[in-house]
Amino acid sequence: MNKLGRKLMSVVVGLGTFVAVGASTEEASACGGAWMPMIMVPEVDHRIEGVARAEKQFQKDTAGAAASVIRMMPHVRAMKPKSAKLVLRAQRTLAVALVRHGGALPVEKELPRYAQGTWLGKTAEEKKANLEWAVEILRQVNDVKKDDAAVQTDLGEAMAAVDATKAEGRALLEKLAEKDLVASPEAYAALARLRADAGDHEGTRLAMQRCEAMAGSAAAVCRPAEQAHS
Repeated sequence: MNKLGRKLMSVVVGLGTFVAVGASTEEASACGGAWMPMIMVPEVDHRIEGVARAEKQFQKDTAGAAASVIRMMPHVRAMKPKSAKLVLRAQRTLAVALVRHGGALPVEKELPRYAQGTWLGKTAEEKKANLEWAVEILRQVNDVKKDDAAVQTDLGEAMAAVDATKAEGRALLEKLAEKDLVASPEAYAALARLRADAGDHEGTRLAMQRCEAMAGSAAAVCRPAEQAHS
């Protein structure tokens, strides 16, 4: 078949397909059924619900909440809080959990090996890197949510856990405490330790009192400063 013949054959086939589709549509209408175009359904982002669950879980199980975030977002360490509100919320949850566990998350059984990375904090270097990451993430969260006392409280608590930022952390927590804006007992406990390190015994006592008032006197977080890391 020459070139011209092939082109004519293509036109005939195309017309036949068009007629067949039209006939099918008419037949469907005649039988009481109308032809419907294909509708594209957007994929549901299950991380939205997952992050909300992790935030709720955080109140009772900080490590479990952190593990949930890592499973949902295995590359969460490299993400930026400013990229999306969902990322910001997830990273804030993970960062505060790291601080509360001293840079070492006890979640080895909850995370697949490929997702564990350095989150378990098996060495002093890994713990330090995790805490420094938490401080940096909470700084970025604070840049987004300006003048949010709860975020500033988390940031002050994180800074108090890193030697290089302890002075900055104390200044931030003291500023919040003056206005009665410290939002968590853990942050008051951190402020108590900072005051104890500085020899401010009365200030330490007052901070621990506020910690107990928020968490209850039996709460482990409100142990005396000298027992905090025992």
